Amino acid sequence: MAINLHRLDQIQDYDEAISALEEFVEELVLEFVESPEGKTYLKAHPEMEEYVGSWIDNLLYLGYAYESVTLPQMTKDSIEVIVTKIFPNKISLLDPEEANTTIPELSAFWQFLKREYKHPQAHKILKFLKQVQPRFKGMMSDPQNFGVAKSFFMTGLAEGFDMTTEEGIQEFQRQHNQKLKTSNSSSPSLNLSSLLDGLDLLEDNELPIEFHQQELQSLLNEVAAEIAGEVFSDSPIEGTSIEDYRRQFQAEMAQKLVEELPELSAEAIAILKQQQITETSPGTILSDFQALLDFIGDKVITVSGKRHLIPMKSLAEFNQQLCEPIKTNLKRPQQKSYPSINGLYLLLRASGLGQIVQQGSKMRLMLNDQLLTSWHKLNPTERYFNLLEAWLILAHGEMLGERSTFLNEGNKCLQYWAQIPPKGQKFQNYEVQQNLRYYPEFHNLALMKLFGLIEADYGKPQSGKGWRVKSVKKTAWGEALMQTVFRGFVAQGMMWGEEDRTEMEFGKLQPTLQPYFPEWQNVLVMPKIESGAGIYTFKVTLGKIWRRIAISSEMTLWDLSRLILQAVDFDCDHLDMFQYKNQFGRTIQVSHPYADDSLYTDEVKIGDLPLVVGSLMEYVFDFGDWWEFQLQLEEINADDLRPDYGEIIESKGKAPQQYPDWE
Repeated sequence: MAINLHRLDQIQDYDEAISALEEFVEELVLEFVESPEGKTYLKAHPEMEEYVGSWIDNLLYLGYAYESVTLPQMTKDSIEVIVTKIFPNKISLLDPEEANTTIPELSAFWQFLKREYKHPQAHKILKFLKQVQPRFKGMMSDPQNFGVAKSFFMTGLAEGFDMTTEEGIQEFQRQHNQKLKTSNSSSPSLNLSSLLDGLDLLEDNELPIEFHQQELQSLLNEVAAEIAGEVFSDSPIEGTSIEDYRRQFQAEMAQKLVEELPELSAEAIAILKQQQITETSPGTILSDFQALLDFIGDKVITVSGKRHLIPMKSLAEFNQQLCEPIKTNLKRPQQKSYPSINGLYLLLRASGLGQIVQQGSKMRLMLNDQLLTSWHKLNPTERYFNLLEAWLILAHGEMLGERSTFLNEGNKCLQYWAQIPPKGQKFQNYEVQQNLRYYPEFHNLALMKLFGLIEADYGKPQSGKGWRVKSVKKTAWGEALMQTVFRGFVAQGMMWGEEDRTEMEFGKLQPTLQPYFPEWQNVLVMPKIESGAGIYTFKVTLGKIWRRIAISSEMTLWDLSRLILQAVDFDCDHLDMFQYKNQFGRTIQVSHPYADDSLYTDEVKIGDLPLVVGSLMEYVFDFGDWWEFQLQLEEINADDLRPDYGEIIESKGKAPQQYPDWE
């Protein structure tokens, strides 16, 4: 009983208490994880290994912020208000299935409090949690329970908009307001600025616990500014898709920022021409990246959680193999706690050298042998610039299991680079350095140092704290290279977003940089994904029921969608989409032909998908009711080449009613 549960009761100032709450929750969660109750919970829900504590954090934060109750003051009645009223009203789930871990985590937590801290209300609270569990998922999905801001957010999701991105929110607002104009409705138009205070928590178990109000507030503030036309175009070009507008938006943003960079001086040109690329110069990126390749070697590593990251037990060992190990004083450091490792892992995925494969029920990390052969043929200069392209052009936070946004890593770095003062930045304490978490993000800052673009002084972490950054300053090499790279990127008319493609190519920056580095002759050669001919057998699961469907590689995803709906006796009267992860960890969406997107189900053949036996796909039908089917490829019969074959070959379980509320 080392933690004082009454810590917040002793603080009178609200802001000070909210600030202290984060550290209090972190300590409490660490103790809970090591308890018998915590270990039992994680054994039953191993997918929550790296996200345990998110619902505990929600409970304590919302309890204090909205009900003014601290942990010792919580009763069955206050828990009922938080869980059944505030959670559904304030927390938006990107995936309804995430609600399945809420009550189990809270129940285990209160069992821990009952045993370890003898909380007087624990027995009644546990009884209530048991009663509410069967109904909780429905509460979180019922629009009648949503607040104004959450209703806005969830309505956008239901109508097929990506509400985790600025342009998705903007497009939903534009179309909603346009409908009001054409229908002469008296309903008020949407104004994002008025919604900022209402949308408190965007709950995604793939996000860190601390991704809460401040981050989402910042995100929506950017959207509101964009909508007001302060920086970019007022509206998409007529006739373009949302995807086209996203690219236009990125191009305009890049152009604006590049125009603010200084001209390349004669001194900068001389620096470029004189720089020799070695394993440790101008930074240690080649040495450290090779250490990661050697660490994986010919092993197959079981990756952790939904994010498919390096397991926590291996992180400290690998950290010591880096040229400059990261210092951290956290009790349970995760991959993101080691920004250099997180950045190196991002390059591993973005380059294609590291791939995630499914073996049975486990996801494994292994090296791509074909690409590794290509890598070994490159000289140090070629390796350096291929990794630079992987980072600034191809990499995306989604490869680290983060939410999908319209900004890739190159965009983030460009924005941050333009903000670094000539004399550098100093960060007096952890609170000041927190801004680096959002732009350029810690892993990108670490990569800047590994590539030799900045000088960064890393301090000694405080007790219970993570990575400490004391100062950042651009190097002369960094100034010269980044000006050249960003100007060359824009001058050649390239657009960020190429990482969305299934097949990627290196060498985009070669025309710009080769005049200074003539030794850059070769690039990584991505293995082409060959179409697989034959009959594909999928197991299609909806809740507790499943169907087994066989379909020809020559048929399209549209044909597969018809078979799925036929298998559960649903009408084909709504939009739908398929989603899958490509070999780089990016989510690829293939949408209904009537949707406003770039890939359509009637154009994509089954055999053209980058699938192997064991691969997973998701099929979503009806964005209002959100019927979510899980598909796993069980077999490819290459001997059966029938071009127009599709059949439901096995069924288990009674299909749900498509419209259960209709009489």
